[in-house]
Amino acid sequence: MSSCIVPESTHKESIFHLLTKTSYDQNYTFNNIENQGDKGKQNKPLTFYLRQIELPYYLQENRIINRPENGKIEFRENHRWGEPLVEGIGRVLGLNLSQLLKSPFYSVYPHREKVGTNFEIGFTIHRFERVSSNKVLFDGTWQLFTNDFKNGSFPLSNGKEIILVDIDMPNSLSDTINEEVMALSESLSIVAEKVAIAVNSFIQEK
Repeated sequence: MSSCIVPESTHKESIFHLLTKTSYDQNYTFNNIENQGDKGKQNKPLTFYLRQIELPYYLQENRIINRPENGKIEFRENHRWGEPLVEGIGRVLGLNLSQLLKSPFYSVYPHREKVGTNFEIGFTIHRFERVSSNKVLFDGTWQLFTNDFKNGSFPLSNGKEIILVDIDMPNSLSDTINEEVMALSESLSIVAEKVAIAVNSFIQEK
């Protein structure tokens, strides 16, 4: 009788990662309600709705992307997003904006827009990935809309952001994927700050 030798499996379990919100210093956030100037409006809460994040097709994969050079992308087979990236980016941007604007009254796609929402915010992201051994890149645009008859559906403000964030490299030679995800989260924090400034500026001008 002959025996069958089963080779040792080389399969590796996937590790799933989540983007995280930033904990801002309380002195840094925008207290838009106190600074509105009109005493009759100070108790009116600010509300916003974050539309569906627009992503290129290759970023809709759940595998985490690395772009070592122009025209080339690599998919990490064993490192994946723990939620659709569209929803993860929206979740973190919503949490960051809520804290910056001191506004717990907001909603984010795929949830429905709340009745009485003051602002709508849209993001189109072109790139969101590691681009070198020690940097990640956010490349995208945003638009800010207000839901009133005076301003209609035209954007109040918009911006294009190209943001490079350093990856906090560990001392060991181990995989830096966790630090990479934290750097991507930090890029969303920077973008949220820029949008919050635009919201605050509009409120001050009213």
